[in-house]
Amino acid sequence: MIDASDPDHLPEPVTRSREPSYDCIVISDLHLGSDVCQAKLLEGFLEWAATHTREMVINGDIFDDLNFKRLTKRHFACLKVIRRNSDRDDFRLTWVRGNHDGPAEIVSHIVGVDILDEYVYSNGDIDLLILHGDQFDTIITDYRWLTAIGCGLFYYIQKWMPHRASRWIRRVSKRFQRNSQLIEHRATDYARSRGIRHVTCGHTHLAMTSLVDGVKYLNSGTWTEHPPCPFVAVQGSQIRLEYWPLPEVDRGSEPERESETEETSVVAGARAEP
Repeated sequence: MIDASDPDHLPEPVTRSREPSYDCIVISDLHLGSDVCQAKLLEGFLEWAATHTREMVINGDIFDDLNFKRLTKRHFACLKVIRRNSDRDDFRLTWVRGNHDGPAEIVSHIVGVDILDEYVYSNGDIDLLILHGDQFDTIITDYRWLTAIGCGLFYYIQKWMPHRASRWIRRVSKRFQRNSQLIEHRATDYARSRGIRHVTCGHTHLAMTSLVDGVKYLNSGTWTEHPPCPFVAVQGSQIRLEYWPLPEVDRGSEPERESETEETSVVAGARAEP
């Protein structure tokens, strides 16, 4: 029987391992600045991911556009989490460009990392080709004027209609404007041509997994829909879609929000860019 009064016989304190449980996490289509961005949920996820994975890849469209006046305090808080973890020695942050992200030199300055057109993640067990997917979208490449009109109309709907209505219209328009199956097949064809058996895209906002002629395809969906929000998780030889919040993660506490002055400084330099 342990004598609690004797310090030499007290049980050892239980410590939680700090070893990351994921090799890599991929998220996409955050659309900071959008009225339907799940920024509060995203901030908690980014804080959690920074201590639970060795590498995080943001696969395009972190911004809805480069009109920083549309960024709220929550949006700035998300940027601060990203920036704070961008130069750690024990954590790698990789950014793959998206069609909404704007000029690479501006966005790279904001977040503190270089922006890539595509990226191959490898952990020794699997290789994963990561690219946004807009390069396979014939609508935005062949009908830019139609895309511009559609985006303008949606911004109006976001401002004046309830969030549920704007989310529903977003999902319907994605299915109409962007042939998700076409992007899936073009992405897997491209991965196969490079000898890679796993590929993930964003862009379509439709989270999914499939197997196309021996190549596994994953779409990491978007953070503009109702929770839970999807992300691609890599652990050893396993790669799969998971959804945040995870059941075992305590959501009782929220990250402390910074002052508006500190948040605004994240992109102050970018506003001075021509």
